[in-house]
Amino acid sequence: MTSALPFLPFSKPTIDEATIAAVSDVLRSGWITSGPKVAAFEAQMSEYFGGRPVRTFNSGTCTMEIALRIAGIGAGDEVITTSISWVATANVIIEVGATPVFADIDPVTRNIDLDKVEAAITPRTKAIIPVCPACPSTWTACTPSPRNTICA
Repeated sequence: MTSALPFLPFSKPTIDEATIAAVSDVLRSGWITSGPKVAAFEAQMSEYFGGRPVRTFNSGTCTMEIALRIAGIGAGDEVITTSISWVATANVIIEVGATPVFADIDPVTRNIDLDKVEAAITPRTKAIIPVCPACPSTWTACTPSPRNTICA
């Protein structure tokens, strides 16, 4: 069986000289994590968000798990996501005791298909982790919902 769609491409990161220099400065400082650059970043983000507390984490995996826990998601709950993601997305759902429910992607945008998300919603659905490389710009159909949504 052959597909009319091209192979799913992955993108190469763009890293400029300023980024390399900034990373070098951090490495030379002796602080790999939780140092003065992190504190400055958290302070800037807090200011941007009107003084709300801001904390950074070491990975997207950690932030997804914390977000699910803060939202009270656990045993008996379902979280809709896509299988076109790193395994950590489904793993954090399992880690908090919930069940991952996979919705397929739109073959054109390669983002999670909102129609398939809607079809997957049940009374046990408590969150959606879309993991979308191009959202929300391609999500013109997306409207606010009373349900919890965690965007990874």
